[in-house]
Amino acid sequence: MPRDKVSAKIEADAKARVAEIQAEFAERQKKLETEQEERKKACREETKRLAAAEEERLKREILSEARLAARREILAAKHQLIEETLKRAAEKFTKSRNYETLLARIVAEQGSRTRVLLSASDCKRFAKSVWAKKADEAPIKGGVILRTPAKDLNFSIDAAFEALGEQLSLEVSDLLFPDSVSSKNLSKKK
Repeated sequence: MPRDKVSAKIEADAKARVAEIQAEFAERQKKLETEQEERKKACREETKRLAAAEEERLKREILSEARLAARREILAAKHQLIEETLKRAAEKFTKSRNYETLLARIVAEQGSRTRVLLSASDCKRFAKSVWAKKADEAPIKGGVILRTPAKDLNFSIDAAFEALGEQLSLEVSDLLFPDSVSSKNLSKKK
């Protein structure tokens, strides 16, 4: 019988140890579940914080892009108005009373050995004028180009706009848009 007592003792000790291990396991499992819930909560809060920060960043980026697009549209509209204003000024100049006299004087000062080039509309308009009878057409808006054997003298409106382009555009911009950043401020910075 002692053997049964020993076996029973071993079995009782084993059961006690199993119960002890199970209790430790349950306690550890509960502790790990609590830690896991805390991590989940921390991850959720961090995710919410990061999502809010990303949302704010995206809002700022979208607003910035919208403002930039609006500025581009305004600038394009202003540029178009400046171009239209310059075009109207050129048309008004070519239709003025002194225009023909000015062109005739420019041609007369260069002598008879020059070839006269005019815009298509000016060729038709001044066809009966002595100084423009032998004029050829040139792809210009107005004015005159005098071609000599040695050089070309360009008195066209296109050349004037090209030479004065930026300054003329800035001055027209100041007249059309006095409230915006003016060329005066830009020239002071230079």
